[in-house]
Amino acid sequence: MLRTLFEMAAGGAPVPTLTLAEWRDLLALADRTQLTLYLRGRLGLPPWLVREIESRHAKNTERRRRLRAAYLETAEALTSAGIQFLLLKGFTHEASLRVSNSARVQYDLDILTPPRHVTRARAVLERIGYAPHGEQSLSEEHSRPLVRPSNWSWREDYYDPEMPIPVELHGSVWSAENDRIRPAGMEEFWSRRCLIEVDSQRIPAFAEVDRLAFAALHALRHILRNDTRPAHVLELARFLDAFANDACLWDQWHVLHPPELRALQSVAFRFAYKWFGCALPDTVAVEWARQPQPVIAWFRDFAWSPLGTNKDAVWLHLALIANRADRLGVFWKRMVPLRRPHENFLGRLRYHTGALAPVLANGVRWWWRCTAASTASEISD
Repeated sequence: MLRTLFEMAAGGAPVPTLTLAEWRDLLALADRTQLTLYLRGRLGLPPWLVREIESRHAKNTERRRRLRAAYLETAEALTSAGIQFLLLKGFTHEASLRVSNSARVQYDLDILTPPRHVTRARAVLERIGYAPHGEQSLSEEHSRPLVRPSNWSWREDYYDPEMPIPVELHGSVWSAENDRIRPAGMEEFWSRRCLIEVDSQRIPAFAEVDRLAFAALHALRHILRNDTRPAHVLELARFLDAFANDACLWDQWHVLHPPELRALQSVAFRFAYKWFGCALPDTVAVEWARQPQPVIAWFRDFAWSPLGTNKDAVWLHLALIANRADRLGVFWKRMVPLRRPHENFLGRLRYHTGALAPVLANGVRWWWRCTAASTASEISD
């Protein structure tokens, strides 16, 4: 069902023949993966499904109006306080990744400020009515989300226009301490920031080539943390299709980003290529060919694994880490998490225990593939 949905969202496959129950399952899956609106306008869909998609589109349009208003208010407050900032993801991805603003689903506003300004930025937003939400941060890259207090509750509707709009303040865009991957070059992104125009509004953002890098690493980070967001990967696929032959852009990408940063991006691009069948620019293909054998072997067997309930992505994560101590730290944290992730602690404990044996078995299989490939290479030499 996932492959069917991905083919339809990418626009490269005819609409399949499905039963009513299968169509309903596909719609539920599309909603969860934020891909429903990418099906809009496809010929051959059942009439009832077309109506459901149009209903979601109307709700998303209203939510975008509220998001835009929330951004303008936030930007004005931060600017008036003399706080430097830029917008991550959201409207800036629509501009840089060539994603239709009518198809993209956005739930929050991500604001990046220099680390020294985060506390003051939070105080500014609290003065205009925002308050910290939740007991702890959901990510190492930002503190607790800020949300205006409301009586809203979840109604099983991913497109509910009344859903509160959180603002997440970031002091960094990558957590080297958590992921143990330290790509050089990201520290230069801030100095290349610029103003881009989105719907007649000038928005501070990373430069285009750096927005692409951030989008790639953001998608990859979710995959490595067993929190895959297919819509993020589809955005990369759309960009690669649109700019596959733009030699100027890829020359700039190659010059501005160091080898290790390009290598990480090429892993994210590989997911876009495998899942959505997009084009792969020659420069990206060259970077992929330079990947170590363990990374290539992982994709051969497990490229679709992050879309299931498993932990196979941990082996890809380990293959991307150079330091042995860092690899052990990541393995321990991913496989034996000691911090209570949420209230259902016992349920999560059972999940991690049940996942351990399969992931170890797949790890042995992956290691064997790597060893066999390495031995074959030595023999052929």
